Amino acid sequence: MSSICPTCTKRVYAAEAVKACEKQYHKLCLQCFHCHKILQLGQYSERDGQPYCKTDYDRLFRQAGYRGGGVVADSFEPAPKVETTTVVEPTPAPTYLTPTEEVKVQLFPTNCPKCGKKAYFNELKVYNSRDWHKGCFACFSCNKNLVSGQYSEKEGLIYCPRCYQSKFGPSGYTNTGALVLH
Repeated sequence: MSSICPTCTKRVYAAEAVKACEKQYHKLCLQCFHCHKILQLGQYSERDGQPYCKTDYDRLFRQAGYRGGGVVADSFEPAPKVETTTVVEPTPAPTYLTPTEEVKVQLFPTNCPKCGKKAYFNELKVYNSRDWHKGCFACFSCNKNLVSGQYSEKEGLIYCPRCYQSKFGPSGYTNTGALVLH
């Protein structure tokens, strides 16, 4: 049994029905009673059997009530300003000139340079005459897997372009402002 949509007054069949305000609507007919904005189920307010968007419902029907501190105020007036003093402790700004500890990475002399295990043919990636596992052929800084041609090498270690630029590229200021890396 189908019912009649209260918005368009046409039949609403079960496959296209949404239930709101104890009535059956077409999905596109569930609209705010005031501004006719299309509403989603669960994202509307109801008053006198009619659906309203949250904005119109608050604007039309919100009542004056208690606001912080027990003061009764109209809902459309801004909250009264209360003079308070807050003491903020200054925190030292981080400095990026402080050297960070570099972790020394030792490459294995035989087999896969990163893990030291033998790399078999089906998992093999050859770089610099060394056999790598495809999973081990990753940036030594961020561990991102590298694609052929999208990496740089420094002292036998491989890096993605972003990490290589941040570790070994230029830093400081340029003629257009600060040079931001990584």
